Parts: sequence; C-alpha cells; structure tokens
Amino acid sequence: MASLKTLSSIFKTTSNFWVVPTLRWSVSKKRVVFRNGFKMELNWSDYTILRDIFSAGYSVERYSGMLCFTKNNIEIVGALPDVRVLSEDTHDFNSIDFRNKVVLDVGGFIGDTAVLFSAMGAKKVIIYEPVLAHHELIKINTMLNGVNAEIHEEGLGETDGYATVHYEKAGIDFGLGNCGTQEMKMKIRSAQHIIEDSGAEIAKFDCEGAEINLVNVPDDVLRKMSFYVIEVHSTEIRRAISTKFRNCGFDLVKDVPNTAGPSYSVLFFKRV
Repeated sequence: MASLKTLSSIFKTTSNFWVVPTLRWSVSKKRVVFRNGFKMELNWSDYTILRDIFSAGYSVERYSGMLCFTKNNIEIVGALPDVRVLSEDTHDFNSIDFRNKVVLDVGGFIGDTAVLFSAMGAKKVIIYEPVLAHHELIKINTMLNGVNAEIHEEGLGETDGYATVHYEKAGIDFGLGNCGTQEMKMKIRSAQHIIEDSGAEIAKFDCEGAEINLVNVPDDVLRKMSFYVIEVHSTEIRRAISTKFRNCGFDLVKDVPNTAGPSYSVLFFKRV
C-alpha cells in the first residue's frame, strides 16, 4: 500500500492520477499527464522518476530527443532513467563553501554535480568519468550552465593503467560489484595521482565501490584537500574509509544515509 507521502506526491504532480495505480502492474507504457503540462508514455519506474523530479521543483522541456530540467537557473539534460539523480537531496552540500574553489568531481556521471558545484560558486570543476557515453552529456550540461570544466575520460583505481569492468547498463550504478553480461575496458588513474594533479580544495567521490582505493593514498596527499564528500557502497568500505580519514586528521562531520541501499551512505569529512 502506498504511503501518505507517496499519495500526496502523486496528487500534487499528476493530473490523470487515476492512471497511476494501473502503471504499477502493467507491462506496457501508459500516457501520463503531469500538472505542469508535460505528457509522456511511461512505465511505472520512469513515472516515479519524473514524479520525484517534479516534486523537487524542476520544470521540464524536450531537448534533442532527451529531456531538459530547469531549477533555480540550473539546466540539466538527460534521458530516463539516468536523470533520477536530480531527485536526490543536495541540501547537505549547502554546508560547504564552494566559492572560488577548485573542486574535484570523481564519478561525474552526466555532469549534474559539476553544474551544482559551479552554481554554488566553484571557479573550476575537474571531472573524472570513465564511461565515454556519459561525456556527451557532461559537455552539454557544463556548456549550458557555463561551467569551467576540465574533463577526463578515466576512472578511479589503485594504480594507473586499464581495467575491465563488467556491467549490465552504463547508468548510474555502472561497475558496482563488477558483475554483468557486458564488459568495458576503461582507463584508470590512481587516487593519489588524481588528487595530487588536481590542485583542488574540495573533492567528491561517487564511483560505485572504487572509493575503497582512497585508503591507499598517503596521509599527506589526502590532506591536500580541506573537504571530502564520499559515497560509500558497503558497510566494509564505510568502516575502512572512516578509519583512514580519522587517522589522518579529518572529522566526520556528516553521515547521510542513501536510499539506494541500507549499506550506502554519503560521508562528509572536514580537515582538522
């Protein structure tokens, strides 16, 4: 049974809300009309993504076969289901002073966080994203929003080189668990070299388990940054990352649970 919060969101965002219950059990798409005037043939999964994005205050228009979402002078272009990242709560970033800072964004995905950091005052965002298919959207989104971006087609690893990653879809969870029927050879750089070469003051790492490589970075290199935001993807990685950063002089100032899974969370570390 749907929660009161979910029902409220459905009524708030959806004009023909009576269609929604049939979506959940249907194998075919149905036409959904949202209260902002947007109409689209959707399945249940894609409906919930758009519902949550509209609930977060975004408007939408079509853009070259994709969708363009706008909120507070930010424009993000993407396709379903990748744009579900826009429904994630970003208020916790408000505690970080990005003004005139260089920011390192490892796991740049479609450029959504790079755009956000720039809008919050970052003077430059250095983006690492290993999936080539995402780079077109990174370029579109950074251009639309005037982001001073430096983009690298590389992933995070223990050493410089190449790695073969197994996956099902090149989406937001690409490479998590290194399992799937497809494989991709991608270039990787060591966490130490990424940090050293960036000259950044703030870093965000969201790289589907590869964040564990941060535990091998020398303490003096980690301390080149004043603030880290790290999404961890297992209880074991959370424990190892927390121990490493506390031992080299960082305070864990915030631990935000991630709805993607019970063992996921986003850790905010500030240099003491």
